Amino acid sequence: MSKIAITMRNLLVISATYPHPDQASGDLRFFTLLSLLARKHKLIFCGLDNNATAIPRNEAGARLEQAGITLGEINLQHVLKQFTPDIVWFEFHYQARQDYLSLLARYCPQAKIVVDSVDVHFNRLETKARLTKIPEDELAASQMKARELAAYGSADMIIAVSEDDRQLIRQALPDMSIEVVPNVHVIPSFTDPSARQYGELIFVGGFRHDPNVDAMLYFCSEVMPRIRVAHPQARLKIIGSNPPQSILALASDHVEVLGYVLETGPYLKNSYISVAPLRYGGGMKGKVGEAMSYGLPVVTTTFGAEGFGLQPGKDLLVGDTAETFASQVIVLLDDAVLHSSIAKCGYDFIDKHYSVPAVARLLDSSLENLVDLPPRKIPMTKRLMAPFQQFYMRHIAWRLPQ
Repeated sequence: MSKIAITMRNLLVISATYPHPDQASGDLRFFTLLSLLARKHKLIFCGLDNNATAIPRNEAGARLEQAGITLGEINLQHVLKQFTPDIVWFEFHYQARQDYLSLLARYCPQAKIVVDSVDVHFNRLETKARLTKIPEDELAASQMKARELAAYGSADMIIAVSEDDRQLIRQALPDMSIEVVPNVHVIPSFTDPSARQYGELIFVGGFRHDPNVDAMLYFCSEVMPRIRVAHPQARLKIIGSNPPQSILALASDHVEVLGYVLETGPYLKNSYISVAPLRYGGGMKGKVGEAMSYGLPVVTTTFGAEGFGLQPGKDLLVGDTAETFASQVIVLLDDAVLHSSIAKCGYDFIDKHYSVPAVARLLDSSLENLVDLPPRKIPMTKRLMAPFQQFYMRHIAWRLPQ
């Protein structure tokens, strides 16, 4: 594949928090993308709280500075008075606030606007509503969809993490420019399956994410007992930050709840099977790609496998009921040849499509496509209203009941 000629640009990234790549797969993707961008472009990271004020520096901010990224200070207006971006990148749709967009229209009307979806939030909520059939969940999904699509419509380009997500957005916004920049994984050397701890299952996922809580409660109550009938020696390690009491209560003689760990690598190298029994969700699942990048066979659901382009039965195994999920785990415990085959095929797939070099090429291509887009037309009224919207958001709106 030929290299893309890259012109250095001024990039401004706006987010509500500094990324913590050791705590969530989305943060790992975000931090890696920022690091890649900073190698070729001038990048300022503007972390803003609800009052549009720069968030305090901390260790996560220092990690960005070590990657060659400048941190914005005071507020967005202060940053824009000193730095004129060619590209403004919003992390998540809800950062594309009207007061921010008005400031951009005033100070840098020629800048191209990117909204990184990370995952399509309304899709995750719609899948939850289909599972629970609760009217409140259906309403939440509908409201999210309206807000999310409105934010996407304000951008020049949307970044999706998978082709599935791109098609979801395109159904609603057929004329939008949408590029795919997926999860990214550093690929360690392949682990010999014979070196793994037989019978050890592992789940990795932060528990501020509701689908992960649901997945472990479901797995431990409905799937694990079926596995242990066939393999009483099977054990499960649950890894993830912020486990609630419901997850801590799962601990037993065959379930170990470790919570946050500094590095997941050693556990992924030693385990025998990764389980990702997600019953709803959206986007790409970092836990699935990470496990496969360590040569660890994965058993997941249709939700867990979506977005990758993986072939069930070859690259990983899929089970959408408690019975089928358990049977897929059992077959990997019973069949060493299949275990080795799934491990190697999954590893090779992630290396080919989701390694740092592979995703770097997609990121470069997306930015070059962005700068080639025709400029948006910004009404003069939006530029004139910017100072008033900024005052309202900083001094009035945040005091009002939501």
